[in-house]
This record gives sequence, C-alpha cells and structure tokens, in this order.
Amino acid sequence: MGVPGLLLGVALPWWFVLRPPTLFLLKPPFSGSGPMSKKRKRISRRRLAGQRVLAHVPTHNLETGEHKPVTAARRYIAESALAAPAILNVRRNEHTTDRFFWGEKGLFSAQYAEENHFLFPSLRLIVDRIGEETLFAGLESAGSDDWEEMEEYEYAFV
Repeated sequence: MGVPGLLLGVALPWWFVLRPPTLFLLKPPFSGSGPMSKKRKRISRRRLAGQRVLAHVPTHNLETGEHKPVTAARRYIAESALAAPAILNVRRNEHTTDRFFWGEKGLFSAQYAEENHFLFPSLRLIVDRIGEETLFAGLESAGSDDWEEMEEYEYAFV
C-alpha cells in the first residue's frame, strides 16, 4: 500500500497518522443567531464613586512634546503653579492619553485616585460640599463588591 502518512502524495503530520480524525467539527464554532458580543468588564462601585467625585475636579489638557507623559505633567504643574486637586490629561499621541491626578500628596494616576478617592483630603472636601447622598446615589444597588471595604476606611487620610 505504501508509506503510512502519504495520502495521494501529501505528507501528513505524525498525530494524524496515529489517530485519524473521525469528524473534525463535532459542533459548529458558534451556533447562536447574530454576532457574538464581547463581555464587558465590570467596574467596581468604589471606582464608580471615585469617577463621580473626580468629575467635579478641574481638568487640564496638555501635550507631551518631547517629554514623557509624567514629566510633561510635572513641568505643567510647576510652570502654571497648579493648585490641588486637578486632573491632567496628557496626550501622548493621537491614540493614547494618560490621565493623572494632582493632589496635595503628589501626582497619581487618575485610576488610582478613582479607586482610592477617600484617601485624599481635597476630594473629601468635594464630597462634603456636594453631599454623599447626592454624589453616591444609586451605587448601593450595583452589587456587593468592595463598597463595604470603602465604608470601613471612612475617609481615613494617610
């Protein structure tokens, strides 16, 4: 009959010769109707609360120039004598923008400030001015992830 693995002059891989397939597709790759949707990443309530607080902070937009984003942010803060709190959107290129939070304790990523907004005294002043009930309305029903952890801190400043 010939050399095993040669079928009509085509060399087959060794695993195909040892275990020939009975049926390649046992089920179709997608059997639903319509396009497959991508599952969205869930944002924690603590971060949502921080986003609501940071929405009341003044925002400054700048370009990096020839500097790295954090260097450009620090230079802008020094040149304009920027008072805390502030959000700095530093445009790196046409696709990427880095977000920083200028607080009384230094320069942080905006995501860190969103997740840990209760650690910043200037953000606590915003929460006190607007009111926790108004600012965080509707977040309690979003699930039970780390809301209890945030309430444990009770805006403990470090």
